[in-house]
Amino acid sequence: MSDPDMSMPQSPDRQVTQTRAALLGHDMRNAISDILSGLELSDLSSMDYAMAQQLRAVQSAARQLARLSDEVLALVSGEALPSDTGPAVIQLPEFLQELANRWPTSAANPVGLTLKMGADLPRLIGTPERALERALVNIIGNSMKHTPKGVVTLGVTLDSHEALRFTVRDTGRGFSDEALARLFELGGRPAASATPGTGMGLHIVRELVDRIRGRLDIANAPDGGAQVSIILPRTAWAPGVSLQSAENAPPDLTGKTVLVAEDNLTNQLLIRQMLETLGARCMVAADGEQALNLLRRLPIDLALVDIEMPRLSGLDVITSWRADETSKGADRLPILAVTAFVLSSNRAQIYDAGADAILAKPIMSLESFGQAIAALLAKFGTPPQVACEQTALEGTLHLDRLLALAGEAHGRELMSRLIQDFATVSMGIERALTNMDYAEMRAHTHVLISLAGAVGSSTLQGKAEQLNDAANSNDNGVISKIAPGAVDDLAEIRNWLAQQNETRFGEERA
Repeated sequence: MSDPDMSMPQSPDRQVTQTRAALLGHDMRNAISDILSGLELSDLSSMDYAMAQQLRAVQSAARQLARLSDEVLALVSGEALPSDTGPAVIQLPEFLQELANRWPTSAANPVGLTLKMGADLPRLIGTPERALERALVNIIGNSMKHTPKGVVTLGVTLDSHEALRFTVRDTGRGFSDEALARLFELGGRPAASATPGTGMGLHIVRELVDRIRGRLDIANAPDGGAQVSIILPRTAWAPGVSLQSAENAPPDLTGKTVLVAEDNLTNQLLIRQMLETLGARCMVAADGEQALNLLRRLPIDLALVDIEMPRLSGLDVITSWRADETSKGADRLPILAVTAFVLSSNRAQIYDAGADAILAKPIMSLESFGQAIAALLAKFGTPPQVACEQTALEGTLHLDRLLALAGEAHGRELMSRLIQDFATVSMGIERALTNMDYAEMRAHTHVLISLAGAVGSSTLQGKAEQLNDAANSNDNGVISKIAPGAVDDLAEIRNWLAQQNETRFGEERA
């Protein structure tokens, strides 16, 4: 028997609520998009420092508001958002700096936020960004509220066991005994507190930190004020980091003509700048009729179509163009719908009209914009990518995973074994190359295939496979061509492993 809740039709009131939520969500996202687009196009370098800082604070807050509006709208309408608990990547220094920009020092806000970053922080971490951002914003906001004058500091360090620690410390009154007794309770603000608030902040923080598999330390600092730390063990922040690769590199649109159908002048300029940065030639249409005329008159390689336009909507433009393609037997044009509509019913309508992909407004960055276009072009089998120079080292993801799985007790031993195994293989391949010993080359390249895969070097792994095949067929020509490069890659990886061992475990190089 099916779930009765799933089989029952929605009530009229529920349908009205969803419709109103869709319309409000659309207007909210358009307003936020206009704010962000205007700020992106502003030349902050020409302003005085204080004004530029204030605008950066507005920009950072607007970006978070865009993300939060998606969540609120999803809750109201019953829509599901993509999970914020799966694999993610944060560029940590940039993330922290943008967070600090939210609280600039000014005459109206003399406290401000001081950011202190440890020298050995990882460049990238695999942590859900929205959850970490919301947790830190709540903690910092609480500290600001309870510190009318003094200092609020966000310190980020890597502990001895490679736990990532975010510590917010203030010089306010600190936690009262009642506040500590009611810590994390919903509405746990003490009744006698003179500071306005709801008491929901740390309750929210606790849920968010649980979500990202961290823990909280909360205490009064010995010299006064409150101290709240989010501690992420290596197993929480290291696995899952997806470094930029050929699959998600920004697309190279050199030689491509792109139609931008958008009636908002600010959005026109922003999208055009992004496309030109990627190498494209742009044609801009300010309404639907003009967009359809340009599609019919000019050779276009890609179209970005806003859904809400005057004279002819984006849906009508897409539907009409798809009909033209069918009647002429023409190849399908890649079409990316750019819209503030976020509900699944809206998305279904856009796809039914003939769009190939959807990019939600506001456009948050050149990176997300480029990735959306690259993903669309990949569907057509022609994803132009920026050429990436291949090196033996392709990031620390695999090593992070190995050490995380090994645990604190066995990580040091695992690293020592890797260093020794790579040394043995390197000497064996050099000796086999000198003596042209096919059997020894087969034996050591067989081991190298696994070792290179273990540390995530697909470049060296590919060379090891070629060498192994060549050794099996006694192909001296291939071995002589590939082996020297493999030896150089091995030297690079051995040096890198020694650096990692020294940094992570304090081991001196042999």
